[in-house]
Amino acid sequence: MANEKHDLVEYPIQDNVRLQAYWRDDAGGRGPAASLYVYDDEIMRFDCFGGDNGHCHFNLRQTRGRRWMYPDGTFQDHIQQSLFDLRTNLNFCLQTHQDERVQEVQIENESLEQAAHQIEAHLLVLADKLQHDAA
Repeated sequence: MANEKHDLVEYPIQDNVRLQAYWRDDAGGRGPAASLYVYDDEIMRFDCFGGDNGHCHFNLRQTRGRRWMYPDGTFQDHIQQSLFDLRTNLNFCLQTHQDERVQEVQIENESLEQAAHQIEAHLLVLADKLQHDAA
Protein backbone atom coordinates (compact mmCIF):
# COMPACT_ATOMS: atom_id res chain seq x y z
CA MET A 1 0.00 0.00 0.00
CA ALA A 2 1.50 3.28 -1.09
CA ASN A 3 1.04 6.18 1.26
CA GLU A 4 -0.50 9.40 0.00
CA LYS A 5 1.73 12.40 0.68
CA HIS A 6 0.32 15.93 0.67
CA ASP A 7 2.00 19.24 1.55
CA LEU A 8 5.36 17.50 1.08
CA VAL A 9 8.45 19.44 2.07
CA GLU A 10 11.94 17.98 1.65
CA TYR A 11 15.03 18.85 3.66
CA PRO A 12 18.43 17.66 2.39
CA ILE A 13 20.74 16.66 5.23
CA GLN A 14 23.82 15.64 3.26
CA ASP A 15 24.68 13.73 0.09
CA ASN A 16 22.27 10.80 -0.32
CA VAL A 17 20.37 11.64 2.90
CA ARG A 18 17.11 13.58 3.00
CA LEU A 19 14.19 14.10 5.33
CA GLN A 20 10.61 14.63 4.17
CA ALA A 21 7.67 15.99 6.15
CA TYR A 22 4.15 15.66 4.81
CA TRP A 23 0.49 15.10 5.48
CA ARG A 24 -0.56 11.48 5.14
CA ASP A 25 -4.12 10.47 4.36
CA ASP A 26 -4.73 6.92 3.18
CA ALA A 27 -5.85 3.50 4.41
CA GLY A 28 -2.80 3.34 6.71
CA GLY A 29 -3.69 6.48 8.64
CA ARG A 30 -4.28 10.21 8.65
CA GLY A 31 -2.04 12.89 10.07
CA PRO A 32 1.41 14.42 10.03
CA ALA A 33 4.23 12.12 8.93
CA ALA A 34 7.91 12.23 8.06
CA SER A 35 10.38 9.94 6.31
CA LEU A 36 14.17 9.75 6.33
CA TYR A 37 15.78 8.40 3.16
CA VAL A 38 19.34 7.22 2.58
CA TYR A 39 20.21 6.30 -1.01
CA ASP A 40 16.47 6.56 -1.79
CA ASP A 41 15.69 3.80 0.73
CA GLU A 42 13.17 4.75 3.43
CA ILE A 43 15.15 4.15 6.63
CA MET A 44 12.63 5.61 9.10
CA ARG A 45 9.00 6.70 8.77
CA PHE A 46 7.21 8.52 11.54
CA ASP A 47 3.40 8.35 11.48
CA CYS A 48 2.11 10.91 13.99
CA PHE A 49 -1.55 9.90 13.91
CA GLY A 50 -2.51 10.73 17.48
CA GLY A 51 -4.44 8.54 19.92
CA ASP A 52 -3.04 5.02 20.01
CA ASN A 53 -2.24 5.00 16.27
CA GLY A 54 1.15 6.76 16.22
CA HIS A 55 4.19 4.66 15.35
CA CYS A 56 7.61 4.50 13.73
CA HIS A 57 8.74 2.16 10.95
CA PHE A 58 12.41 1.38 10.38
CA ASN A 59 14.30 -0.13 7.44
CA LEU A 60 10.97 -0.57 5.71
CA ARG A 61 12.01 -2.77 2.80
CA GLN A 62 13.97 -5.25 4.88
CA THR A 63 11.50 -5.39 7.81
CA ARG A 64 8.43 -5.32 5.55
CA GLY A 65 7.03 -2.32 7.41
CA ARG A 66 7.46 -3.51 10.98
CA ARG A 67 7.03 -0.76 13.50
CA TRP A 68 7.14 0.22 17.12
CA MET A 69 4.11 1.94 18.58
CA TYR A 70 3.96 5.25 20.41
CA PRO A 71 2.15 5.71 23.70
CA ASP A 72 -1.40 7.02 23.48
CA GLY A 73 -1.12 10.76 22.96
CA THR A 74 -1.83 13.82 20.87
CA PHE A 75 -0.48 14.52 17.42
CA GLN A 76 2.01 16.87 19.09
CA ASP A 77 3.10 14.11 21.51
CA HIS A 78 3.77 11.81 18.58
CA ILE A 79 5.72 14.51 16.75
CA GLN A 80 7.95 14.95 19.80
CA GLN A 81 8.38 11.16 20.10
CA SER A 82 9.33 11.04 16.41
CA LEU A 83 11.98 13.69 16.88
CA PHE A 84 13.37 11.75 19.84
CA ASP A 85 13.47 8.57 17.74
CA LEU A 86 15.13 10.38 14.85
CA ARG A 87 17.85 11.79 17.08
CA THR A 88 18.30 8.69 19.23
CA ASN A 89 17.61 5.67 17.03
CA LEU A 90 18.77 6.72 13.57
CA ASN A 91 22.27 5.27 14.02
CA PHE A 92 20.77 1.94 15.10
CA CYS A 93 18.60 1.90 11.98
CA LEU A 94 21.59 2.70 9.77
CA GLN A 95 23.87 0.11 11.39
CA THR A 96 21.30 -2.69 11.17
CA HIS A 97 20.44 -2.04 7.53
CA GLN A 98 21.30 -4.83 5.09
CA ASP A 99 22.95 -2.46 2.59
CA GLU A 100 26.61 -1.85 3.50
CA ARG A 101 26.51 1.60 1.89
CA VAL A 102 23.75 2.60 4.34
CA GLN A 103 25.66 1.08 7.27
CA GLU A 104 28.67 3.24 6.44
CA VAL A 105 26.77 6.56 6.36
CA GLN A 106 27.90 8.97 9.05
CA ILE A 107 25.16 11.51 9.69
CA GLU A 108 26.24 15.13 10.00
CA ASN A 109 24.61 15.97 13.35
CA GLU A 110 24.40 19.71 12.77
CA SER A 111 22.59 19.23 9.46
CA LEU A 112 20.30 16.63 11.02
CA GLU A 113 19.45 18.98 13.87
CA GLN A 114 18.64 21.84 11.49
CA ALA A 115 16.36 19.56 9.46
CA ALA A 116 14.74 18.21 12.65
CA HIS A 117 13.80 21.74 13.72
CA GLN A 118 12.36 22.45 10.27
CA ILE A 119 10.27 19.29 10.11
CA GLU A 120 9.05 19.87 13.65
CA ALA A 121 7.67 23.27 12.63
CA HIS A 122 6.06 21.84 9.48
CA LEU A 123 4.52 18.85 11.29
CA LEU A 124 3.13 21.07 14.06
CA VAL A 125 1.42 23.28 11.46
CA LEU A 126 -0.13 20.15 9.91
CA ALA A 127 -1.26 18.90 13.34
CA ASP A 128 -2.84 22.28 14.14
CA LYS A 129 -4.69 22.17 10.82
CA LEU A 130 -6.06 18.73 11.64
CA GLN A 131 -7.26 19.81 15.07
CA HIS A 132 -8.93 22.94 13.64
CA ASP A 133 -10.65 20.87 10.95
CA ALA A 134 -11.97 18.48 13.64
CA ALA A 135 -13.32 21.33 15.79
